[in-house]
Amino acid sequence: MNETFPRQSAATRNFQLGAPRSFLICGSGKHVLFLRSESGRDAVNSLWAYDVTARIETKIADPRVLLAVDGEIPEAERARRERMRETTSGITGYSSDTNGEKIIFALSGKLFAGQVDTADFVELEVAEPVIDPKLSPDGSTIAWSNGRDLLICNFDGSNVLNLTNESADNISWGLSDFIAAEEFDRMSGYWWSPNSDELIVEQTDDSQVQKWWISDPATPQKQPNEIRYPAAGTKNAVLGLARISIAGKKEAINWDNDSFEYLISVSWQKDCEALITVADRAQQNFVTYSLSESGLKIVHEVTDHEFVEVIPGQPRWHDGKIVSIIDNRQTDTRELQVAGRVITPPGFQVMSVIDVTSDYIDVVATSDAVSRDVVRVGYDGSLTELAQGGVAGATSTTGELQILIESRLDTHSRTYQLRRGAKTEHYFESLAETPSFQPQVHQLKTGPNLVNTAVMFPRGHVLGSKKLPVMMRPYGGPHHSCVQNGALTYAIDQWFADQGFVVIVADNRGTPGRGPAWDHAIYQDFVKPVLEDQVHAIADVVAHFPSDVDAARVGITGWSFGGYLSALAVLERPDVFHAAVAGAPVTEWLWYDTAYTERYLGHPEKFPEVYAENSLIGKASELERPLMLIHGLADDNVVAAHSLSLSGALLTHKKAHTVLPLSGVTHMTPQEIISENLMLLTVEYFKSHLGY
Repeated sequence: MNETFPRQSAATRNFQLGAPRSFLICGSGKHVLFLRSESGRDAVNSLWAYDVTARIETKIADPRVLLAVDGEIPEAERARRERMRETTSGITGYSSDTNGEKIIFALSGKLFAGQVDTADFVELEVAEPVIDPKLSPDGSTIAWSNGRDLLICNFDGSNVLNLTNESADNISWGLSDFIAAEEFDRMSGYWWSPNSDELIVEQTDDSQVQKWWISDPATPQKQPNEIRYPAAGTKNAVLGLARISIAGKKEAINWDNDSFEYLISVSWQKDCEALITVADRAQQNFVTYSLSESGLKIVHEVTDHEFVEVIPGQPRWHDGKIVSIIDNRQTDTRELQVAGRVITPPGFQVMSVIDVTSDYIDVVATSDAVSRDVVRVGYDGSLTELAQGGVAGATSTTGELQILIESRLDTHSRTYQLRRGAKTEHYFESLAETPSFQPQVHQLKTGPNLVNTAVMFPRGHVLGSKKLPVMMRPYGGPHHSCVQNGALTYAIDQWFADQGFVVIVADNRGTPGRGPAWDHAIYQDFVKPVLEDQVHAIADVVAHFPSDVDAARVGITGWSFGGYLSALAVLERPDVFHAAVAGAPVTEWLWYDTAYTERYLGHPEKFPEVYAENSLIGKASELERPLMLIHGLADDNVVAAHSLSLSGALLTHKKAHTVLPLSGVTHMTPQEIISENLMLLTVEYFKSHLGY
């Protein structure tokens, strides 16, 4: 019996397993370290090293050998992986010294250390749990969090020292706070000094954050999991920083925490003062301090009357000047600046900074939002394209060496290459599976806002032969775009199309890559601009393919923000959308976290009418179309109360609907059978309700 695509997609984690990842070019230039599992069906990562001179890839640490029986993952590490959307196991992260000769990592809360040349890794006898271990740049000292304190030891595991000795409940050291991990993409809570003699360590006090309990009704004998969740309008964790020497000397780093609640980033470059960026609660003011022996000094500020976005990789130092990315409203460009001097052209949207050197700055950028190109920017404004594609990326460089990741629309395969200047030295082997078919993607710009839109018909469909029902598959929210120049991006979309639908994916206003005006179009309004662009996308696709698209049969489905958008569509525009499948939808923005929600909607006490307008609960009486709500009961990001409360409101108004609860499932759905069946059930639901 042939395996179905949904099962293959689920078993391969959407074709990500077996691909190399987490590259690190060692400072010596001798090796490149990376993680990779044994096959496209294996979720257990091993650590590999590529010998640059011998041109050989060698597995140097196998978790199945090091730890014969997997232990329980510490709760703090489990939460950290959920924030990272990590669905694999084994070695999911590692740390090395600057030269890349010594390596450490954690397995099931245990600490392992070894050297690349000998590939001999041993478990160190330190108390568990070990969370997010990091090796000092000189390789002499290991630091880690145990969920409460930050500890250090020598590389051989000797001389364990607790640097924080916290006695108070609800206070932890060395872990990123929930908001930083979920919304600012900051997964670390401590940073080594370049000289390896001290650390900057985050202190998180959760005592004022409200308690929520996540339970699984399918296992009533299991105690609910208590979490601290900072919902919109409620108190955040109180954050602090301390500068701690490896001898244990501690000095608080003080800023105006009442005015600037959020710790955005910490950067500590060699021969430079550390940079610490904080933000006010409204995220309209970002301030960057440099840390010297005499204290903090403001070196950079960014303000916006609506909100400032967090952009990875910056600010950074270059020759005593600040490298930053700034939204220029006049040119509608996210531009790269050095000490306030713009060095990138209008329309060139810089998405992140990869590396800053004395001669150039490497960035990820786009000019059309469908590509993510790696570009080398000279300080004279010159641009050199290094890699292009829908998900192009790169690691930091060491000398002339650089890792480039490239994808294209004409192939599922991604290339992972080691470059020396303009020459490719090595292609890293990917063991990832690929779908058995190639998506057939029509890319259009739809509506008055020229929304990037992808359209897929069933393979073999003859244009003009018959009209097909529509399945909209948007995400639609900030920080993620679906229409990109990579074939693997559309594999699931094409499978849905092959079930007899015209699949339309449209990146409405608010999705990334189109410039500041586009990003800010959704400020205090997740409804009108988002829905308008989706409606225009349908109309223009119909106009483009008048004999192939049946606008009288339109379904819409999505997850998270896409789930919100799907439910919103049938509630607000039943004249356009005829059925919806909404996965893990935010139905009441008062119940989503502070940083994300207040950035876009403002504080609920100040703007209650904005929250009322963007809530789905208050629109429950308007439902006229079939709606299925899907939600993981273990979700601690968008809690199941969102779907359950909307269901209750719908029932109050005698509105028929369907609820599909997923026992034991979080915001992610890595379980194979669940992932497969959700795809199959979505098809069945739309075929049933769209008169297929």
